[in-house]
Amino acid sequence: MAMYTQVYAQFREAQERTAERRAAALYSNLIADLSQLNFADADDRRAFPPTLHSILARHGLFGLTTPGEHGGLALPLEEAINLISATASFDVSAASTLVIHNFLALPCIQAAPHIPEQNHIIWGATRGDLCAFALTEPGAGSAPRHIEASALMREDKVRISGRKIWIGLADWARWIVCFARASGPDAKGRLVGVLVDRQAPGLKVTHEHRTLGLRGIIQNTLEFHDVEVPRSYVLSRDQDGWGAASSSMNRGRIGVAAMGLGALERAIQVAASYASHRRLGKLRMIENSYIEQLFGQMVLRREVVKAMLAASCQLVSAQGAPNVHLASATKVLSSEWCGLVADQCVQLLGGRGYDEGAPLAKIYRDARILRIFEGPTEALLSHLGRCLLSKATRDEIADLFRSVGAASVHGAAIEELSGLNETDGAVLIYAGWLTTLGLAKAVMSAGCFSASDCAAAAADLVSSELATLRTRAPARQSVEVRNWASRTLTTFLEDAACSIRSPVLTDDYLRLVQYV
Repeated sequence: MAMYTQVYAQFREAQERTAERRAAALYSNLIADLSQLNFADADDRRAFPPTLHSILARHGLFGLTTPGEHGGLALPLEEAINLISATASFDVSAASTLVIHNFLALPCIQAAPHIPEQNHIIWGATRGDLCAFALTEPGAGSAPRHIEASALMREDKVRISGRKIWIGLADWARWIVCFARASGPDAKGRLVGVLVDRQAPGLKVTHEHRTLGLRGIIQNTLEFHDVEVPRSYVLSRDQDGWGAASSSMNRGRIGVAAMGLGALERAIQVAASYASHRRLGKLRMIENSYIEQLFGQMVLRREVVKAMLAASCQLVSAQGAPNVHLASATKVLSSEWCGLVADQCVQLLGGRGYDEGAPLAKIYRDARILRIFEGPTEALLSHLGRCLLSKATRDEIADLFRSVGAASVHGAAIEELSGLNETDGAVLIYAGWLTTLGLAKAVMSAGCFSASDCAAAAADLVSSELATLRTRAPARQSVEVRNWASRTLTTFLEDAACSIRSPVLTDDYLRLVQYV
């Protein structure tokens, strides 16, 4: 028995070494291929480089975590995250394609073995048949509970009607995972996920969104006009599409955090290269003590995001699914700090940073969407704050803090928030930030999620951020104070309407009617 155990351990160790070598080779080859592409030109043309899709397909990146029997790479989540970060360091649009396909849409299909020809569909997806994730609606945003698109459930058919907006990859996709509200005699009114063929009659692409960033990836409005699909293509047979949507979005948040890490790292590289050559008087810019400290803080922020991602991946490995609270906190911190670092790097380059000919302008534009994708920062912070304060979910947050060795941090946050109004939006946001930064401090203090020499300094940075946050702790606002804020806004709008004296605030100018 002892001999068997020893042989088995040696076999597993050899397997792990082989997997590590394979991942390292894949990473190296991908970087080499992406380095040959002109992403700046693709951004101008609002289309990917022609060979990008074939490069990603050749490396197997459309099946990052898909099991090998379905044609995927079967990578551990942490290795998949590394590849997404690497791709994002070249182009956030390209990385977004991998996140939408691998983390949002494909898992919904994999979790539905009853779909006809599921193996064939997944095999095609891993070879480059793109899959889109249609959740967002004009009146609901990405909040699944407010979706109005309907799925009329019949004995052998499902008829889908409704409109989806900002759907990444929609017009390039082979399959679309669409979420709608079930209706009909035997329906329970719950959310359902339905797999729809892009060529299905009644499904129309009516608009291409010209977004501030992510110009390489196509984003469309989809119109479903009585689109009929076989009932066997309902992904959630028990009509619990909420579970499928939330699970995918949690993985998506980890993917967005990885995109933020890659963009953040590239921004630092570009700015540091410039500062190493640019001279301020007798010294190079990078030798200026203020700028040295600024770069030091950027690097520490990067270390915190890396550690948060490592912790998120480790919990997935241990539990089989992302922890919703840690995934949300990781996404918030990565996206917010990526935006901050990109802004600082643009400022360091001065006019050159604002010039579209330099990489930073593109990074700056692309980074902005990360604070919105898979839940805006404010929505996620409100969710985290509500979970921290609510008796129904407080134990979940407490367990998470305990799992990273930070029960005392959780206790201090609860004590600090006692007595505040749990329904006040400002209190929820503040509580969400306490949770996010508290988890970050715990992760950095644990020591097992970061092998960097600057882990202790990064933990100090998070402590400093927490101290700054506490200077902005919400006070108990009286009704008079809240009414004053409302009156101030009303007065401004009336004043602006008189002073501008032009029809700039008409619906035609704002073009918001289709979104609200």
